[in-house]
Amino acid sequence: MTAHHVATSQQAALLLHPEFRPLLQYLMQDARSATEVAHRLQLPLPRASYLLLKLQRAGVAVVERVDPRAGRPIQRYRVAPRWFIPYDVTAAETLDAFWWGQIRPRMAQIATLAARQAQDYAPVWGLWLSQGETDSNLEIGDEAGPARDVFAGDEPLMLTIAGLRLNEAQARLLKRQLLNLLEEAARWETPNAPEYTLSLLLVRGGVE
Repeated sequence: MTAHHVATSQQAALLLHPEFRPLLQYLMQDARSATEVAHRLQLPLPRASYLLLKLQRAGVAVVERVDPRAGRPIQRYRVAPRWFIPYDVTAAETLDAFWWGQIRPRMAQIATLAARQAQDYAPVWGLWLSQGETDSNLEIGDEAGPARDVFAGDEPLMLTIAGLRLNEAQARLLKRQLLNLLEEAARWETPNAPEYTLSLLLVRGGVE
């Protein structure tokens, strides 16, 4: 396995910043110049140079080589391909706060995408509260009622949180089956087809 770097607090702030993610990926692939970064990420050259210098000063990026030319030599920056970022060097006070800080932006995007897709069916959406066998039911729906036909039907849209009583062997089996299904679906990928996002979380414990 490739050796990795352990991030300091200063490095962690840059490595986890959303603005730097595309740049980090680009620099992990090969050594790049500021001009190449500006072109690839569609940034003004001064902005690209500033971001590279910021990464270099923090020790995230290094100048891997300098290409001579007439005038100023061309510096090419590289970022190591593997980093471990301990949560205790970040601003998060607890591990769950650290994880939530990473998951929250993506979950917000997923919620936005789901809402847009749902509005293709009806312009007015809300929540339906009804009596259940042991607890009250809260379901997403439109003015006609809970949108079970959308979420349980053929429309490729799911908003499901399920509570299950499983022993550990059953929970492990469920995880394996879900991951196998996801791996199978990855083989279905079709060029130029619409993009879909699937979020899977399986955790021990119940939520209200």
